[in-house]
Amino acid sequence: MSTPDTIRSLSLVGHGGAGKTSLADALARLTGQNSRLGNVMDGTSLFDTEPEEQKRQGSISSSFITCEFDGYRVHVADTPGDSNFLHDAELVTQVMDGAVLVVSAVDGVEVNTERIGATAARLNVPRAVFINKVDRERADIDQVVSDLKEVMELQPVVLQIPIGAEGSFRGVVDLINRKAFLYEGDGGVGKEVPIPADLEGAVNAAIEALTEAVAETDDELIEKYLDEGELSADDVRRGLNRGIMSGDLVPVLLGSATKNIGADRLLWLARAFPHTAQREAPEAYTADVEPVELSGDPDAPFAALCFKTMIDPFSGAISMFRVLSGTADNTTHPKNGRTGKDERFGHLFFMTGKEHTNAGKVVPGDIFGVAKLKDTKTGDTLSTWPGGLTITAHEPAPPMISFVVKPRSRGDEDKVKVALQKALLEDPGLHQGYDEVTKEIVLSGMGQQHVALTCDRMARKYNVRVDLGMPTIPYRETIQGTADVRYRHKKQSGGAGQFGEVAIKIEPNTPGAGFEFVDKVVGGVIPNTLIPSVEKGVRKKLTEGILAGFPVVDIKVTLYDGKTHPVDSKDIAFQIAGRQAVKQGVMQARPVLLEPIYELEVVAPEDSVGDIMGDLNSRRGRIQNMDTKGRNSIIKALVPLAEVLTYAPDLKSMTGGKGSYTMRLSGYEAVPASMLQKTIADVKRLREEED
Repeated sequence: MSTPDTIRSLSLVGHGGAGKTSLADALARLTGQNSRLGNVMDGTSLFDTEPEEQKRQGSISSSFITCEFDGYRVHVADTPGDSNFLHDAELVTQVMDGAVLVVSAVDGVEVNTERIGATAARLNVPRAVFINKVDRERADIDQVVSDLKEVMELQPVVLQIPIGAEGSFRGVVDLINRKAFLYEGDGGVGKEVPIPADLEGAVNAAIEALTEAVAETDDELIEKYLDEGELSADDVRRGLNRGIMSGDLVPVLLGSATKNIGADRLLWLARAFPHTAQREAPEAYTADVEPVELSGDPDAPFAALCFKTMIDPFSGAISMFRVLSGTADNTTHPKNGRTGKDERFGHLFFMTGKEHTNAGKVVPGDIFGVAKLKDTKTGDTLSTWPGGLTITAHEPAPPMISFVVKPRSRGDEDKVKVALQKALLEDPGLHQGYDEVTKEIVLSGMGQQHVALTCDRMARKYNVRVDLGMPTIPYRETIQGTADVRYRHKKQSGGAGQFGEVAIKIEPNTPGAGFEFVDKVVGGVIPNTLIPSVEKGVRKKLTEGILAGFPVVDIKVTLYDGKTHPVDSKDIAFQIAGRQAVKQGVMQARPVLLEPIYELEVVAPEDSVGDIMGDLNSRRGRIQNMDTKGRNSIIKALVPLAEVLTYAPDLKSMTGGKGSYTMRLSGYEAVPASMLQKTIADVKRLREEED
């Protein structure tokens, strides 16, 4: 069993296509977990094993590998880089000791690398950079380092210089240990060789730059450097470790994952990251909401955070955990802090792709999996802490796009709901809703591709096939004026008679205040027993909608008069009178349709700004702010939801795939008068088509 100080965990993060999965395959080959180097392009990767991943040649969910290397255990997560699935990378990165930004030497720092790098900084996760594809044509290491400084505002410290360039790249010079390594074959183990004579000048200059950067992290080191003019390798390592832990320094490595050059140096660097006891622990609370400090002590009560759930066709639900305190094995019976119920650990295992390796005991710092827990989901805490424990977990961003889910076969509604529940368990970035007005199942996600791939997986894994339709925009109705209405409901033919007369005044309520019913009836003209009937009828009609079939909000209805009949006045009569009175009143009080307005933030290259702003104006968007960060521009605008339901493909087209966006609900505004009748007609037409 490893001890916590010899365990590290790293997430491989960055833009899609930078080579994260290839780097994970290189680590698997290096540490003997694969007899050959897996390849994403030919489908032999140990990690992109889902058919949807192989088809698109890109990860849609995180995979894991546990490496034993030079006395250390290093857990590595290969995370998605597509913006549709970046929430998965964020949930995984929150529990890791370090985030390795994998950057293509050809493409440089791309938008999703910035996003996940910023998330790692916000979560206080130390960072490093692995510049991949150094062997490719047009590889430019200097430009990547410049991007890290200017675009991401990092302080990169280069730990290696390449031996050879582009197609002739075959090794690296380790600047800390002042050793050169060449790589042959796909085994990934560098062979130590003398530093090439033609690189001595570049090596000396790079060592001086590294030493100066490291010295600035510590007063003692800078004094020693000023006095002696140099630092020992141990001094540099100590200063680098401190700089990594504080976030002041970001070490930079070089390599080629597809040729397995430099992967071994990444595992050497892993020990420079802080272990569990050295990191700031996440907030944790007892069942009585008393704060608990998790120190990473293996002898303390056990506590672990479930940060990911996967559905395996053979093993069922697999829960992935990060141990933050204590020790556990297959005899441990922890308590779930959310449910208060006990769970039973069976087989604890480490994962390499789909393969499971017996973990035996796990200690602080370990990343492990358990199958078939009773009621544990992503974000839950399992612990043996007296009374239970809850660890504060990172919440994924809210979904940005929604679709109606329609079963292809009649009678499959229940099967669809079961399949969706499994999909939601596996992917916290999804959200399932139900529109009470339209009676539609609504599935929301981070992008159109996110939702579509979820439905593809449901068809493959659970034999449930659905069609996706654009959801009805959640319009609301309200009024801008007032009205005074008297309505009499009278029925005296065909059985028992009905009679109810009401007089109401309607007026706008404070925005956001919702519906308010006021009883100002005096003199008993309407008995107290029938006033709730009036309110019930009014509420029901407002929920159904009056102008276009959407709920009426922010309205005040005052009942002030009425009449009754000694025999025919009853509950149903006054419900109907209330319904009809409020219907007439709303139509007289200048009704309007409210549409949801979203705050949209677009990050894109500067040369796309003109097209983006013109496009947003055409979507009735109002530009709120514009800023610049590195080579990218940040545009913030308020846009009606109806205009951005399918914004992702349009933004991709305008920016060549280099733009990204996030959005969240800002509020509701009235549909412009010039568009009101057309909007109502479109809504009615869509409903007729669905019927």
